[in-house]
Amino acid sequence: MSLNLVSPGTKVREVDLTIGRVDGINDQVGAIAGPFEKGPVDVPTLIETEQDLLATFGEPQSTDSQYDYWLSASSYLSYGGTLRVVRVDNSNLKNAGVGTDGTSAANVKIKNYEDYVNNYSTATGWIAASKYPGQWANNLKVCVIDSKADQILAVGSGVTAGMVGLGVTQALEGRVEVGSGTTSAATGFLRGVVTAVDTTKHELHIKVTDQVSTGNTSTAVAYAQGGITAFEAPVVTTTSSSLGISTVTGVINEAFDASISGIATANIQLGDVVSKTAGTSVVATGTTVIGIGVSIISVDRAISGISTLGAMTTFKFERVTSSSTTTRPIKLMDPGAGNAVDATFNSTDNVSDWYDQQTLGLTNSTVYWKAIADRPATSEYAKDRTSRNDEVHVVVVDDDGSVTGTAGNVVEKFVGLSKSQDGKVSPSEANYYKDQVAKLSNYIYLGGPDDDAVAGGLTAGTGTQFTLTGVGNWGNNAQSTTYSLLGNKTYTLTGGKNYTTDAGYASSLADIISGYELFKNQVEYSINFLIQGPSGGTSTEQSAAKARKLIEIANLRKDCIACISPHKGGVVNVSSSDTQTTNIINFFDPLPSSSYAVFDSGYKYMFDRFNNEFRYISLSGDTAGLMARTSINQFPWFSPAGAARGAINGAVKLAYNPSQAQRDLLYPKRINPVVFSPGSGIILFGDKTALGVASAFDRINVRRLFLTIESTIERAAKAQLFEFNDVITRSNFLNIVEPYLRDVKAKRGINDFVVVCDETNNTPDIIDSNQFRADIFVKPARSINFIGLTFVATRTGVSFEEVVGNV
Repeated sequence: MSLNLVSPGTKVREVDLTIGRVDGINDQVGAIAGPFEKGPVDVPTLIETEQDLLATFGEPQSTDSQYDYWLSASSYLSYGGTLRVVRVDNSNLKNAGVGTDGTSAANVKIKNYEDYVNNYSTATGWIAASKYPGQWANNLKVCVIDSKADQILAVGSGVTAGMVGLGVTQALEGRVEVGSGTTSAATGFLRGVVTAVDTTKHELHIKVTDQVSTGNTSTAVAYAQGGITAFEAPVVTTTSSSLGISTVTGVINEAFDASISGIATANIQLGDVVSKTAGTSVVATGTTVIGIGVSIISVDRAISGISTLGAMTTFKFERVTSSSTTTRPIKLMDPGAGNAVDATFNSTDNVSDWYDQQTLGLTNSTVYWKAIADRPATSEYAKDRTSRNDEVHVVVVDDDGSVTGTAGNVVEKFVGLSKSQDGKVSPSEANYYKDQVAKLSNYIYLGGPDDDAVAGGLTAGTGTQFTLTGVGNWGNNAQSTTYSLLGNKTYTLTGGKNYTTDAGYASSLADIISGYELFKNQVEYSINFLIQGPSGGTSTEQSAAKARKLIEIANLRKDCIACISPHKGGVVNVSSSDTQTTNIINFFDPLPSSSYAVFDSGYKYMFDRFNNEFRYISLSGDTAGLMARTSINQFPWFSPAGAARGAINGAVKLAYNPSQAQRDLLYPKRINPVVFSPGSGIILFGDKTALGVASAFDRINVRRLFLTIESTIERAAKAQLFEFNDVITRSNFLNIVEPYLRDVKAKRGINDFVVVCDETNNTPDIIDSNQFRADIFVKPARSINFIGLTFVATRTGVSFEEVVGNV
């Protein structure tokens, strides 16, 4: 070691001779592809239990024998392994959803979360869609609410749809304002906007926008003259033929502090007549209300006691102040053609909290939003950025029980979400409504707001008109943004489609093969068994094509085993066992030779509890399950066959139970019989691979032994990459591998082994080409396939030693 010290001192150096180790592997992962009721499409999803399979991919369906795939997967899981399930794609698949009109279907196919992020997270044209394609989510309801209104005002009559967007002002004089330790009389005005009307109930839904000191000015929002206005003590001079008035004298408007001569005189409506200089005096209680402009509603206080204005010539208006805090009558007038509309309501009798009245809009039950969460408003994050109206609540409800089996079941709720794309509830926790629902919901994705979203505020206009702010803006960043208001909406998802036009599950062989193709990349998905499931189609040729594809994938990966059953039509409901034998042999004979495949003899009869039916199901899932169970309970290099480890789960009987003579025909053809054995049940009675030549690899236990030690040692060898090919590295590798193989030997996996990793196979040429060589010689343990028992009868006086050599 070079010290590189200039003056006296000490230098410490470390040398790590422990690089690399042997880690255990999970060798119980199966893989299957097929059409399922729901679940992500084209994504190998890890499933651990049957309950997990049920929750993710739905129940087995009788239509088009879809249960074949589901029960094959369930059979494998019953042995304790885990499973990668691919729901295959199909051109007919569609998500249930709703378009931006709130009623039509969304007409989208969102296959999985990655597809949503890449193609639909910013797409328009739909409000909500089911998490996965299929008709499973049809009639599911999505309920959404934000703070579209604060109060519901019952105004008697004269309410029209055209009032949406009109302004409202209410004086606060006489109301008690709670302060910090003190109370005082509130002053100024509340201003708001009509966000919705109910012409049947004669109600206006009012969203309060701000509080100001005068009726038409604000430091936060600039309102033009002719905006929402309350007149303090006006005396007006003009002509208005609509009320039969010839002359009104004087123009003073304290709120404007100026003349209102720029406003068209025809739009000035007169509210309360207190006195007149000509004719009989008419006296009214309450306070003057004047509306200006066809697009304006002005609110101050109520008028009463006037039956008709008559043909009056001169009017004087004065304000009557009331200190009452319990009764605050308010006058609402719609300045349009003709007389002003009397729409008087009383705050103690005819005004109600809007949010407290809102329900989820269900058919089979009544659920109030206030029971779900507090009123959505503006989040602290948005307030800090001078933003408004960003909060929204979302609830998913199975109203008719078609999805969960329970009508009115609130299956998910998301409260306090933000319309702001950069919304947060903490520095590390985002809260944007689309992203949160996409990540957390098991039922839906959300798109854009629907076409009914209205403005969230008012800004400056010209003349007597308002300009609405916050039209849209959902998905914009929070800074200085006013978001549009949606209110209380309930959407019913429709238009979900299955694999066929008649809501079936028939999937083409091409679609199935495309699903299995996803498993080709061994780096991306670690699997140990490719499970055929249903044989593959209505014809023997289709079944053979599916089997060939699975064997091809297994041969390519070289780390898994394809489990294949014969064509169903050649075994099930075939009365002659000899015909069954011939059909099975004829099916497997043309399939390629491979030690990475295992053939079984048929189908088991099992109970489908979901449909209350007995079904014939492929044994391919069971064959893979037996190997997985053997790994769990013993070791991969043990044979999965026989009475000790080969018992088939859930089998009532077999479609084909071969005799000894028939087994003698099957076994040389690489086919492992599954038989009924009295006292042992239904068991796998063979452990051959599909290899067509005599070799140690024609046995399942040997193939699985090598798959295990190859995978394990390969991962240990990766730790040697970029190290020097010298004695230290080679010794380190030997110190990793030899103890591991000694352990396998002690566990009966191998009889003996030798590891060569030295100068004999790491020659100078090998070292100069940046290579590293290790040769591992293994004598695999062999399973017993044939037992010979010889019984010899001898005479009484004969010595056993004399006859043993002759047997």
